[in-house]
Amino acid sequence: MKMDFNFTKGEWAGAMALAALILSSYLIYYLYDGKKKTPYDFSAFEAEVAAFEAEQQRLADSADAARAQGRTYPYRSYAHGDTTPRNRKYEKKPLYEIVRLDLNRCDTDAIKTVPQFGSKRAAKLVEYRDKLGGFYSFEQLKEVYVLQSIDTALLHKYFFLRAGDVRKININTATYKELIQHPYFDAYLTKTILAYREKHGAIRSLAELQEITHAYPELMERLKHYVVF
Repeated sequence: MKMDFNFTKGEWAGAMALAALILSSYLIYYLYDGKKKTPYDFSAFEAEVAAFEAEQQRLADSADAARAQGRTYPYRSYAHGDTTPRNRKYEKKPLYEIVRLDLNRCDTDAIKTVPQFGSKRAAKLVEYRDKLGGFYSFEQLKEVYVLQSIDTALLHKYFFLRAGDVRKININTATYKELIQHPYFDAYLTKTILAYREKHGAIRSLAELQEITHAYPELMERLKHYVVF
């Protein structure tokens, strides 16, 4: 059978238009279909969520059962208010017990164990203590320059004093050397006492001593702890 492919000009134009229309239809279909988004499958995610919620419910049920049986659960439960660890105040306990030193008997090695006391301060304390014949008050340490900055509260914390634990000086028998070596007796006071004793005899009281020497009241307050008649 013989096929004749001879077309007229009009038939050829119509065939080309039909072919173009068919091709355009296919292109539009594929382009539109390609732009369609593939639906996402959420089934796996939904399964994970369901499993997580089931596990949380199981833990909650276990905790309720443990509390019902009187057992403690391993996690902390904080109450509202001041009972939380951040708000609760704990009483601080001292790391060690402080052993107080006898201020009139301790040596320099013991004194150096006290805060703010080094070798120099310890030596000055002992030196002044020996000259005085002992301390009757912590305030006397303020009479030593290198000890003036030490807080009296610290002294009370680490030292103690015994009442009357000082060396006494007999005003009526002490020599010039014995009197002048004491920090509270200067040359004028010492000479006045010796001159009075030589001319009038014994001094019988603090009041008489003050009358003889005209010592100011603050000095007499200090001397009364060290003199006897």
